[in-house]
Amino acid sequence: MKNKRVSIPILILILIPLLIAACGAPQPIEPTPTSEPAPEPTAVVLGVGYIPSVQFAPLYVAIEKGYFADEGLTLSLEYGFETDYVKLLALGKREFIIASGDVVILSRSQQLPVTYVAEWYTKYPVVVFSPAEQGVATPKDLVGKTVGIPGLFGTSYVGWKALVHAANLPEEEITLKSVGFNQAAALQEGLVDAAVDYAANGPVQFQMQGVPTNVIVVDDYMHLPSNGLVTNEQTLVSHPERVEGMVRALLRGIADTLANPDEAFEISLKHVPEAAQNPEMNRPIFDASLPYWTPTSPDALGRTDPAIWPATAAFMLQAGLMDKSVSTEGIWTNAFVDKAGVTLP
Repeated sequence: MKNKRVSIPILILILIPLLIAACGAPQPIEPTPTSEPAPEPTAVVLGVGYIPSVQFAPLYVAIEKGYFADEGLTLSLEYGFETDYVKLLALGKREFIIASGDVVILSRSQQLPVTYVAEWYTKYPVVVFSPAEQGVATPKDLVGKTVGIPGLFGTSYVGWKALVHAANLPEEEITLKSVGFNQAAALQEGLVDAAVDYAANGPVQFQMQGVPTNVIVVDDYMHLPSNGLVTNEQTLVSHPERVEGMVRALLRGIADTLANPDEAFEISLKHVPEAAQNPEMNRPIFDASLPYWTPTSPDALGRTDPAIWPATAAFMLQAGLMDKSVSTEGIWTNAFVDKAGVTLP
């Protein structure tokens, strides 16, 4: 039997295509892990009362240092009237505002679904001030005097009524006169003997002018829930993580401001051009605000005192500031402050 042979040339012709195919075959590519694209930040408009001012320093600090950005939020501030913002909040046209606790209580008495979620001001910032020569050093000294006030509305009026209530003053023996927001001028012109104002406003003006001044601090006589972060029921239910983020960023801003006031003031000047033109006039306003942002203890930052809410609601009803009683259950919560976990250094 003859051996079958394959000639060398034929074998080469067979092997060459196989080698070419083997060398040219595409190698499998290992899939590389891909990271998910970062979610777009959520735009939030925060309604704040008043006008741009160094009194909003903690917000400017939190914006400047990226604390809101850390929470996936892009914050813009909108200045206006507190009462207008409460209505917008209740209608769902705003998610967050800065408002005082008494406004929240009044809103709930009108069936508006708003909730106080973090304390900013630890003391109610309303005072009664007067030139020392008037001899008005205590609430009792106001009897028989004429007291100036912006009007029978707003925080100043609530603060005045609280002082009258707590000190048991005979209101009919005190003349209350509306002077608009010109309290210091009304005093200097002799139109009134004393005036109701914010602690960081009228008294500071007198201080800068070198006028010896007596100041009666409302919070020394009655503790009311003051300015804080307020949201609505819809946001609480649908976006609790957003509420927590807002609370954490605000509290970090407050903590930084208290720990580094000089830096916070300089940051504020970037956000308030009018103040930057006259920092010497604005630094005393900023300094006068700091004690009102300072908590009683490092771990109390942002926490509201549960006991003051029913007491404030009872006072407001008795003083005629609202028409009907309201339960304070659910009006406030410390839950988001606890989750935020921010304390003073």
